[in-house]
Amino acid sequence: MSFPAAEALCKCPLCAHSAARSVQQLTGEQLAKLWRAFGHEFTPEAWGRIQPQSAVVLRCCQGCGFRFFDPSLAGNEAFYRELEEGEAYYAQARPEFQRTLGFARRNRLRRVLDVGCGSGAFLDLARQAGCETCGVELNSVAGRKAAAKGHRVFSRLLRELDRSQTGGGFDLISFFQVLEHVAEPAKVLEQASLFLNPGGWISVSLPSSEGVCRLARLEPHQWPPHHISLWRPADLPQLGRAAGLKLVQRGGDLLLGSDIERIWKARSLSATALGRRASWGGSWMPRLLCLAYRKAGLKFIFPRWGCSIYGYFQKP
Repeated sequence: MSFPAAEALCKCPLCAHSAARSVQQLTGEQLAKLWRAFGHEFTPEAWGRIQPQSAVVLRCCQGCGFRFFDPSLAGNEAFYRELEEGEAYYAQARPEFQRTLGFARRNRLRRVLDVGCGSGAFLDLARQAGCETCGVELNSVAGRKAAAKGHRVFSRLLRELDRSQTGGGFDLISFFQVLEHVAEPAKVLEQASLFLNPGGWISVSLPSSEGVCRLARLEPHQWPPHHISLWRPADLPQLGRAAGLKLVQRGGDLLLGSDIERIWKARSLSATALGRRASWGGSWMPRLLCLAYRKAGLKFIFPRWGCSIYGYFQKP
């Protein structure tokens, strides 16, 4: 397959390098087929700039190796509203929730801001742990749900807020599965750092492109309008440098047997939707793999092949 030349306008979001090679592409029509296979039919408004014949190209920065899409293809309000109608979009439990709360306890972090807080699932846990809880959420429906539970919720972008509006700074600012959706992830972290108290931390979690999700590269959640960047552990130090922050700790989630089964099924469903050969083994193969993985205790042999990576950042 041939790819269009990299566009100079699509600079790397992390290092600003202007040269990038194209590594994979789908058309808007193919993306629509993939989303329909996963149970979603979006309106033209939700697709934004993506038309049926549009070429949606995954690029790899020749400077730092970061993989990204055209940032102008990021999902708009209509896209996320329609996506939420068809699924329970905001997870009520994620591995990063408990991990970050443990980190907060060890470091005695009390005032918390969760950016992209959804309906407040993490904030609920943080309040139970004795933290003062605030959130940023642009989805008005989700934000009202979080506010109704007693959390202070801001419905504006970080760059539109200041400390007088937030009641001061924060000891911990969290970004759980957020930065892969935004056009300028380093800029967002830089803006967040302005709200940190002395000794404060920023906690980030992101989908891992080098974990089990690499087996389902065509799964539509990994493409615009949903995600506009793919992340490796190696990208986290560069993210910190670009944001003027120091990466102090990083890691990845454990690979669970249920993850293998889910991703294998997504791989087969995606291939079938595009008229390609489905994964060998049909529906019984993922169940067999999942069972074997669990029985053999292999999660301790492949400890960082899970669905997400994470990092903790501080001001240098």
